[in-house]
Amino acid sequence: MMEKFLALGIAALLVTASATAAPAYHPPGTNLVYGDVTSASHVLPTSENPAAPAARKRAAGDDKPVRGTAPSAGAGLEYGNIEELFDFYDRVSQAYAPSDPGTGGGPGQDPGDKPDGGINIGDVLDTLDPEFREMLDALAQEVATQAALLAVIATEGYGKAWLAGDIPLALGNDFLGGTLTLGLSWSGGSKAFGIAAPIDFDRQAAFEAIQNWVNTPVPARQPQIAISDDITLTPDLVNEAVLFALNNDSSLVSKSTRSTELKFGYSREAWSGDTGQLFLGANARLLFMQLSRLSVRFGDITDSEELFDSIRNADFRTDNGISLDVGALWVGENYQLGLQAININEPEFIFPDVNLEPYRDDGVIGFLLADKKYTMDRQVKLEGSIFTPNRRWAAHLGVDAMPATDPLGDDFQWLSVSAGLTMDNWWLPGVRAGYRRNLAGTELDYVGIGITAFKYVNIDVASALDSVKINGRNLPQGLMASIGFQIAW
Repeated sequence: MMEKFLALGIAALLVTASATAAPAYHPPGTNLVYGDVTSASHVLPTSENPAAPAARKRAAGDDKPVRGTAPSAGAGLEYGNIEELFDFYDRVSQAYAPSDPGTGGGPGQDPGDKPDGGINIGDVLDTLDPEFREMLDALAQEVATQAALLAVIATEGYGKAWLAGDIPLALGNDFLGGTLTLGLSWSGGSKAFGIAAPIDFDRQAAFEAIQNWVNTPVPARQPQIAISDDITLTPDLVNEAVLFALNNDSSLVSKSTRSTELKFGYSREAWSGDTGQLFLGANARLLFMQLSRLSVRFGDITDSEELFDSIRNADFRTDNGISLDVGALWVGENYQLGLQAININEPEFIFPDVNLEPYRDDGVIGFLLADKKYTMDRQVKLEGSIFTPNRRWAAHLGVDAMPATDPLGDDFQWLSVSAGLTMDNWWLPGVRAGYRRNLAGTELDYVGIGITAFKYVNIDVASALDSVKINGRNLPQGLMASIGFQIAW
C-alpha cells in the first residue's frame, strides 16, 4: 500500500505547470510551509487572500506594475495508523458473509472465494454436552475482537493521496485603479476508508440459541445457528470446529475527485493613512468537478486493493459550480492583518449513486445517501504577520476560524505558524520553516521547510509528526511536497 500511495504522490511532482487548484489539504507553492498567509517576499504574495495582489506594490516599495506568475505543482499522501491497510481489510472481510447473489460485489472481486461458513473460532469439545460454555466464550471473544477491529477501521482505516497544481497570473495594477488577477488550477485525489456497522450481539440470547441447538436431537438440528440478525454459527462436527460469520453492512468506500478551476480576481487599495493602508479584493471561481465513488460490503471483498485501483478508472460524474470569495488586508509599517471569507455561496456537487441493493442497515444506508452530496463549506480565515522594515525577516500566524470538509469527506481546520528569511543572493535568496496543525478531523501536526533557489525556484516539503509502521518501518503518517517557479515582468 505504501508504494501505491507514494507512486501516486510522486507522479504529481512530474506534472507540468499547466496541470494545476490546490485541494483543501494542499496550499499552493510556498503556502505549504507558510500556511494561508500573505508573505510579500515573492513575485506574487503567497496567499489565497483576494486582497493580497494589490498589496504587492507597497511591499515592493516601488511603482512597478504588479505583473507576474508563480506556477506550482504538488503532491501528498496520508494514511491511518494501520500497517498494510489493504491486507488488513482483506483479513477482516473473511469473517463477513457475502451479499445475496446478484446484489453485491465489486470490480475484480470474487466472494465465492470466501471460506464456507466463515472463520473458525475454536474447537467444539463436546457439542452434545449441555455444558457448552467454551463455545459461548469463544463466540463472545470473537464478537469483541470484530467490534474492536471495526472501531479501529472507523478511525484509522483510511488511505489518501492527492496531487495539485496552480498557475496564478497578475496582470498589473492599472485596471480601474486596482490589480486584476487570473488563475488556472487543477487537483485530483483518491481515498479508501471503511465504514463500520455495529454488531448485534446479546450474550444471553446467544446462550439460549446455542442451548436450543445443542438440546435438539441430532437429526432435527439446523446446519447453522442464528445468534442474531448479524451473527451465524456453523458447527463443523467432522473437524470439531465452529465457523463464525458476520452479516452486517460494514463496508469499504473508495472515492476519487478531479477539479479544474478558473479564477478571476480584482483587488485595490481602499484607504490610506499615516498608520497604514487597507486593501480589499474579491474572487469569482468557476469550478468544474468530476466525482466518482464505490462502496462494497466487507462480505463481498476479496481484494480491497483492486477496489482502490478501480476507482481511478471508474465513470466520473461531472458537475459545475461558481464560488465567490472576498478578502481584506491591512498593511502597517511592520505588520499586517488579513481576513478572507471563501465559498460564500457554498456551491454543491453530487457524487454518483452507489449500489444500495445489498444493504439493510439504516445507519450505513443513511451515510451513503448523505455522502452523495459535497458542499464546499463557507470558511473565514484570519492571518497576521510581523516583519522588519526591510522585510528580510517575517513571522506569520494563520488560522481557519471554523472547520470545513473536503471533497473526499475529511474535516480540516488549519492553524499555521511560520517564519521566513529573504537574502540578497542569487543561489539561495529565501528560506522558510513552518508548523501547521489540523484542528479538526485527523488532528495531525506537520512541520515544513522550504527554500527559494536560483532566484526563481521554490521547493517546499512538509511531514507529519505522527508516524505509522509500514513493512516494519516507521514512516511519517503524512507527507506533502511542492515545487514551483516565480517570474515577474
